[in-house]
Amino acid sequence: MNKADQLIYNSLKRRGVLMFMSFESKMGLLRGLILLMSLGLMTFSCEVENPDLVGCWTHAYEEGQTIYKGCDSQTFGLSRFRQVYDFRADGTVNYLVLHPADAHYMDEAKWEYVSNRNQVLIKDIETNKIIKTLRVSILDQAKLSIVEVL
Repeated sequence: MNKADQLIYNSLKRRGVLMFMSFESKMGLLRGLILLMSLGLMTFSCEVENPDLVGCWTHAYEEGQTIYKGCDSQTFGLSRFRQVYDFRADGTVNYLVLHPADAHYMDEAKWEYVSNRNQVLIKDIETNKIIKTLRVSILDQAKLSIVEVL
C-alpha cells in the first residue's frame, strides 16, 4: 500500500467506517474512493481550452465596433473591409488580412485561448511568434465581442 492509500485508510479507520468490513471489502472501498477523488480532481482542474469560439466570425460593426457574428448568421452589407476570423477546433485559424491596395487575403495561423485573461493569441504557424492578441467576450451563442489588444 502506498503512502496516499495508507493516509486514506487511516482516516477511514479513525472514523469507524472500516470496523465491520473484511480486508478485501476495505481495499475495494479504498480503491473506489481513490478513483472518485481522482475523477473529481481531474474535473475541477481542467480549464476550457477553446470555449464557444470555434467557428467563423465576421465583424458586424453596424451593431457595434467590437461585435462579431457567425459568418452564416446573416447577409452582411457591402464594405471595403470586414474582418473575419475562422477558429477551428484543431487550433488553427484563418483570418482576413487588410491589404493597402484592397487585395485582402486570408492567412492561416495557430490560435490559443488564455482563459484567465479572456484572450486569444494568434501565432505564426512556423515561428510560433504572436501575430495578434484579441480580448474576447462571449455575449451569447451567436455574438462575440472581439477587441484587438495592441
